[in-house]
Amino acid sequence: HGDSISTAERRARRIKTLNKHVDIWNPDLGAIYRYIEQRQRNGIKKKSLRIEMMDLQHWYEFTGKAVRLPRLKKEPSPPPTILKREQVDQMIRYCERQYNREVWFRNKLIIETLAYTGMRIGELARINVEDLRDGYLYVRSEKMERDRLVPLPLKLEEELREYIRTFRMPSDPRALFTTEKGRMGYSYLRSFISRLGEKTGVKGLHAHLFRHYYASELYRLTGDIRLVQILVGHARIETTTIYEHITSREAEERGKSAVEKLFRGGGDLMHEDQKYMGAAQNRWEHWDLTFEDFRSLEVIS
Repeated sequence: HGDSISTAERRARRIKTLNKHVDIWNPDLGAIYRYIEQRQRNGIKKKSLRIEMMDLQHWYEFTGKAVRLPRLKKEPSPPPTILKREQVDQMIRYCERQYNREVWFRNKLIIETLAYTGMRIGELARINVEDLRDGYLYVRSEKMERDRLVPLPLKLEEELREYIRTFRMPSDPRALFTTEKGRMGYSYLRSFISRLGEKTGVKGLHAHLFRHYYASELYRLTGDIRLVQILVGHARIETTTIYEHITSREAEERGKSAVEKLFRGGGDLMHEDQKYMGAAQNRWEHWDLTFEDFRSLEVIS
């Protein structure tokens, strides 16, 4: 059905789990409805149950079974959780404090690459050494979208090249991030990120939170939703516009605080308040590129 490899693997895992509760080889709609009812009574989120039924429908179509499963109504997605800058910095500092530099310098770069390129975890797993290009990283899309070049902060590029020269384990001739056994895979990355979240007090940490962080910070700094779409690799601009709503809500909250301070005389109006009241930013806070440098990237698409 045009799934990426990682999506197909996730579907396969869920179908195997479903096989413990319903007979996936001999469809029985009565048994499937009872399963749905029981899952709802157990408090499963409707979104999770809807995904299970979609996976099972894919399976029946793949195996040639003429079955139409119930389609659960899609609920509005809640706003994504956005990491704070302090949380990202805390994770980076944790990696820097660890004793085994060969492993933890790599781990730090994994976090920084996710946070400052916005790539998906599956895309990160597929990055090769040759994909590091002058000031950019070539990203092969995981979602059947166009591949893209994303700009790298100068310091991150220098550290990646140092890692390749000094710390990269040569267990795979092409992979950028490796273990002693070869290319670092999806499951390994997912487990590492989850454990790092536990160690640094960020509950429920997963790789996609860094993607949300990147996109929301990018929009906050530029106000250019088309630029964000290009750099995160969304096929449709509608997918990207969620970050407009997030930053608008934050601006409203900060603006209210700033107005309160202005009403009291404005003496304690902080720089952060001024920024969200419309003061211009001349340079990027977290990048070694100017805003105009980023605008020119639109030609890449």
